[in-house]
Amino acid sequence: MPRATESAAMPWLREVGLATPELVVMTDEHELLADGPAFGPPWVVKPDIAGSGKGLAGLVRICRSRDELSSAVAATLRSGAPAVVEEFVEGEECYLSIALDEETGGAVVRAAATGGVGFDAHQAAAVTVGLAEGPDDHTVADLLDRAAVSGPRLHSAIGDALQVLWTAFCSAEAVLVEVNPFRWDGQRLVAVGVAVEFDPHGHPDAQALRPSALVDADPVVDRAPTPRELAVREADAAEPNRAGIKFFELDGDVACMITGGGAGLLALDYLTDLGIRPACYLDASPGAGSAKLQTLFSSALSVPGLRGVLFGGAVLSLADARDVAVEFAAAADRAGFDCTRVPTVVRLAGPHEAEAHAVLRRCLPGALVLDRAASLEDACDLLLTAMEQSPQELEGLVR
Repeated sequence: MPRATESAAMPWLREVGLATPELVVMTDEHELLADGPAFGPPWVVKPDIAGSGKGLAGLVRICRSRDELSSAVAATLRSGAPAVVEEFVEGEECYLSIALDEETGGAVVRAAATGGVGFDAHQAAAVTVGLAEGPDDHTVADLLDRAAVSGPRLHSAIGDALQVLWTAFCSAEAVLVEVNPFRWDGQRLVAVGVAVEFDPHGHPDAQALRPSALVDADPVVDRAPTPRELAVREADAAEPNRAGIKFFELDGDVACMITGGGAGLLALDYLTDLGIRPACYLDASPGAGSAKLQTLFSSALSVPGLRGVLFGGAVLSLADARDVAVEFAAAADRAGFDCTRVPTVVRLAGPHEAEAHAVLRRCLPGALVLDRAASLEDACDLLLTAMEQSPQELEGLVR
C-alpha cells in the first residue's frame, strides 16, 4: 500500500483542515542554522519514514537545547532517513483512526481518550460505518462516549476532526488514516503523529487528492528501525574502514545468528520449515573487528523473549573461528545471556575451529557445539529438539 512519510502526511492533514505542528526536514546536520528552526525550543526530532511505531522504537526525541537538537538530528540521519524537526505541542493525548474493513465493505472508526507511545488501537472504542452513509451525529456521540472522551469542548473538537478525516479518507480512497496522538491543550486539537495508507488502484481523481509524495510500503524496509538495528548501524558506521555488518530484527523468538550471507538465509528457511519463527537475521564479513562483532552479537542476544539461539557460519568461512567465538562469548556476557536457560546450538567452522570450540565450551558450558560434519539442517533439527526438552534432558544431545 502506498504510504505517506511524516513530511508529506503533515501538510496533507493541514490542507484537509486539521491543525498540525510546524516542521522542517533536514537531510544534512549542517543545515541547522545558528538561530535554529523558527519555532521552539523544545523540538521533536523523528525520522522521515512512513508508518507508525516510531515512538515505541525509541526514534522520537524531545530536545530542549541546541546541543540536544544537533545530536538528535545527527543520530537520525545516521539511521539512513531524513530528520523531521517538529514544533513540540503540549496537551492531553487522544487517539482517532479510520481503517477500511474489507469484510463489510465499510470502515472501522476507532477513538480513545488516551493515546501516544505504545497505545494499542484495539483498546479503542470502535464502530463500523458504511462508506456511503458516513458517521452521523448520533454515531459519533455514542463512539466518543464509549471512548470516555470527557468535556464538551474536547468532545466537539474530536467530533469535528473525525468528520474532516472521514471526508479526506473517502475522497482520497485511503485504506488507513490514523492520528496517534492528537494533543489537546484546552483550545486546540493538534495531530502530532500520523500514519496514512492508500488504495494502490485508486481512481485518478482520488490519487490527485493524496499527499504529494508517497512511498511503497514494505513491512521490513518501511517500518521504523528498532533500537538494536540502530545500534548495529551506528557501530558499522563508526568503523567505515572495517568489513561491514548487518542486522535485521524479525517478529519471532529464535535468534538466527549464522554469518556468511547465503548460509544465514538458508538457516532462516530451515528454521521456518520446522515451525520456528526467527527473531533476527544478521551477517558479518571477515575482518569486521571486535567492536562491530560484539555489538552485532549482543544485539541479537538481547532481543526480548528469546526461546532459542542458532549461532555459527558457513563451513568455508574465511573468518577466524577462534576470534568469532571469543566475541560471541563476550557478547553473551554483555547481554546477560544464559545459554543454560535458552537452548543454544553452535555450528562454527573455519580457521582455528578446534580452539573456537574449546573457547565456547569453556565460556558457555550450556551451549550445544557441533563439529563441521554437521550440516545447518542438522543444527536446526538439534535446536528444535533442545527447545522441546528440559535443561536436564539436554546432556548427550551433541554428537
